[in-house]
Amino acid sequence: MDDLIRRALAPTNDEIRALPLSSNGKIAADLLGKTGGKALDIGCGEGKFTRGLTALYGDVSGVDVKEKQIKAAREAAQREGVKVDFRVESGEALPWGDATFDMVAFSNSLHHMPNPAAALAEAMRVLKPGGVLYVMEPVPSGNYHEATKLVNDETIVRTDAFRVLLALVANGMQAKRDVMYRARRTFANFDEWKADQIDRDAKRRAHFDAQPEEVQRRFVSNADKEAGGGLGFDQVFRVNLQRKAA
Repeated sequence: MDDLIRRALAPTNDEIRALPLSSNGKIAADLLGKTGGKALDIGCGEGKFTRGLTALYGDVSGVDVKEKQIKAAREAAQREGVKVDFRVESGEALPWGDATFDMVAFSNSLHHMPNPAAALAEAMRVLKPGGVLYVMEPVPSGNYHEATKLVNDETIVRTDAFRVLLALVANGMQAKRDVMYRARRTFANFDEWKADQIDRDAKRRAHFDAQPEEVQRRFVSNADKEAGGGLGFDQVFRVNLQRKAA
């Protein structure tokens, strides 16, 4: 178990280089397939992953506690011509009845939940017997993590969320698949990444202001220099797929 946790949270550079290069959307399509059922994305943010689920499920909902994020998600869905029920709701107090969804996802969001155990319990409540829990989380390892952790180091919360997730199997959930992969992230320059980080969370500006030279040095020194002049990184993700007992 200790080595399983190490590989899931802190793979070595050699282990990371051996991981397949993919994307969050492609991995979801490969693992979930097209079912036409009902899906829920908890902590959906601006809803990019959620909108992708409309190619797999006939009825898709997404919730987030931030009104700004849900507004952006609704606008993007309208532009793309896809139908998603986006709502401002807490993942720890969902408005649906028991056994409503065929699939419940936490797409890069479980570690953001104030109480991951409570959020997972609520997900289990609204998941149908035989339904699938899909948890995609970034792994606190690799060159993107090293490049950005002075501004946003989530090692502790990601580790805590993973341990809570493991406990579900001990409490009756059936482990179905565990998949790790790399997703490529490229920025034109340091300033583009800085603007993206502050847009995600204005509180991160304080880290840039406190150590501007060191933040930039770490970001640039950990990057792969792209042929076109950009700065490239491999961000590591892990997907845990579990099934609720029928």
